[in-house]
Amino acid sequence: MSELVELTGMIIKTMPVREYDKRLVILTGEAGKITAFARGARRMGGKLMGTTEPFCFGSFKLFPGKDAYTLTETDISRFFEELRSDYDAYAYGSYFLEIADYYTRENMEAYEEINLIYASLAALISGRFDGRLVRSAYEIRSLVIAGEYPGVPDSIRLSDPAAYGINRIVESPLHELYSFRVSEEVLKEIEEVSSFLMKHIVGHEFRSQKLICI
Repeated sequence: MSELVELTGMIIKTMPVREYDKRLVILTGEAGKITAFARGARRMGGKLMGTTEPFCFGSFKLFPGKDAYTLTETDISRFFEELRSDYDAYAYGSYFLEIADYYTRENMEAYEEINLIYASLAALISGRFDGRLVRSAYEIRSLVIAGEYPGVPDSIRLSDPAAYGINRIVESPLHELYSFRVSEEVLKEIEEVSSFLMKHIVGHEFRSQKLICI
């Protein structure tokens, strides 16, 4: 039998399997994106029932298999349950998880991606930041982490405050990423940059984008 491993990360996708089980996609710092089966996670009163939902962050004990892991135990340190009572925050958060799923791979460390998601979700539920700014920051920083950020397009002219904001998003340590706020005019400029990059660099339609109120 394979040895039990413990990984730290966040559940980014779930799917029902059979009558009581779940198939999970967990983004972990140590092993990147992994697939895990949670036996009995949909059974009322089961020990995994409340800890195998999207946004759950913590440590996961698993048995490695040939193509997937089997989840045996969780120790969730943050559920981000506030998202479930705020439609806009939930929509943005779901969008962030989709981007993470799109960009991450198995067997590739994802510490930066995990920290970006965590910081962005915390910013959303704090009530101190416009969700549009968090979204733009997440989009741009995701491209930076993926090595696909090309800089501000030549076709877009930014004011000095907007250029400063973009520079903060690109270069700040992740724990300081959400330490500034901007005016509505500057936010629109930053959104123009992030929207252009998502369209022309990423070029992928994410389902949860339809949930976001623009």
